[in-house]
Amino acid sequence: MLDVSETPAPSSVDPLSLDDRSDAELDALPFGVIGLDAEGIVLRYNLYESRLARLDRNQVVGRALFTEIAPCLGQEVFQARYRAFVAGEEAKSERIDFVFHFTFGAQEVGIEIVRAKDAPRYYLLVNRRRVAPAQPDFPKELLAVEQRVLAPEEARLGVLRDDLERRFVDAPAALFAALRATCDRLAPEAWQIFSTEWGVQWGRRAAVDLEASVLESGGRSLRELPMREVGRMVAGYLAERGWGLPVFDFTTSGEGVLRVDVERSALAEAAGPARRGTGPRNDLACHILAGCVSAILSSIAGRRLVAREVQCMAGGAARCSIAVISYERRAAVDAVLNAGERGFDAVRDALRRAPRMVESSR
Repeated sequence: MLDVSETPAPSSVDPLSLDDRSDAELDALPFGVIGLDAEGIVLRYNLYESRLARLDRNQVVGRALFTEIAPCLGQEVFQARYRAFVAGEEAKSERIDFVFHFTFGAQEVGIEIVRAKDAPRYYLLVNRRRVAPAQPDFPKELLAVEQRVLAPEEARLGVLRDDLERRFVDAPAALFAALRATCDRLAPEAWQIFSTEWGVQWGRRAAVDLEASVLESGGRSLRELPMREVGRMVAGYLAERGWGLPVFDFTTSGEGVLRVDVERSALAEAAGPARRGTGPRNDLACHILAGCVSAILSSIAGRRLVAREVQCMAGGAARCSIAVISYERRAAVDAVLNAGERGFDAVRDALRRAPRMVESSR
C-alpha cells in the first residue's frame, strides 16, 4: 500500500533551513512564518500566521509588512532593529519580544529574525505566548490591517468568510458522493489514498484553527491541554461543520491504540451501500475523517500518527470506527483491513500479536 503524507508535522525545525522548505512544509509548522525581502515586502506567509492574524495570504504576499499589513511593526522599536539586522552580515538570527495589535485583540509574541543562507531573504518566526483583549487606547492607525480592508470587493466576487475571516465554500454532502462515484468509475483503487491524503492536508489546517481558538480563549496551546479535552475539542470542531459526531475512547491508549467512533458520518451516508469487488476497502468511506484526525493528533503529539477507518456504516456497521496508532505499527492494521477483517477488536488483536517496535519521534 502506498503511504501518504511522508512529511510528518514537525515539532521543531532548524530556522536556517526555512528558505529550503516548500510552502506545504511551512504550513505544517506550529508557529508563524513570514518571509521578507530587505525592504520588508512579504514573499512568503504560512498557514499558522494567516489563521492567527485572520488574513488571507493571497492578499498579504507582495505587500509591505511594516506599512500595509502590520503598522505596529513599523514603529522605530522593531523596524530599526530589522534594518540593522539586514544591513549586518555576521548575525544569523536575532530575537525580539513584541506585541501585535489587532482590532480583535493583542498578541504577545517572541519574534526571531533569521537570515536565509543563500539569498537576500529574511524570515520572521512568530511564536505566540499570550493573547489579550484589544487595547482601546492603542492608536488605530497602528493596528494590523483587517481582511475586509485588503479585499473590500471580495463578497461581490463570490467569496464567503466566517467569523475568523477564513474562506469557506457551502458544499452539500452530495458533492462527496459524486467524487467517490467518480473515483470508483475511473480509478477504484485510488479512493483510499486520495481521500486519506486530502484528510491529512485538511487536518493540518484544522490543527491551526484549533490552536488559534485555544490561544484566544485561554492563552494556552493545544499541547498544554489534557488529551481528553483535546478529543472533545476535535469532536466539537467536526460536529459543528456537519461531519457527524466523533467520540474519542482513550481506554485502550495504554495498548498504543486510540479508538474514535463516528455517529452519523456524512461521508458514510453520502457513499451509500458499499459496492463490493472494486477494491480491498470499498466498504470503508470515511478515509477523509481518518486522515484529518491523524494530522491533528500528530501535530499535538509532535510525532507521526496514523489513523485507519476499521468499520463503516457504508459497509453495514452501526457506526464508523477509526483506530489511531503510531506510524511504525501501521503495517499490522493494513494487513487486517486488506484481508477483509473489520472492527476495532480485530485490529486490536492484530496489534497485540505484532511485535512492538521502537517508535520514532518523527
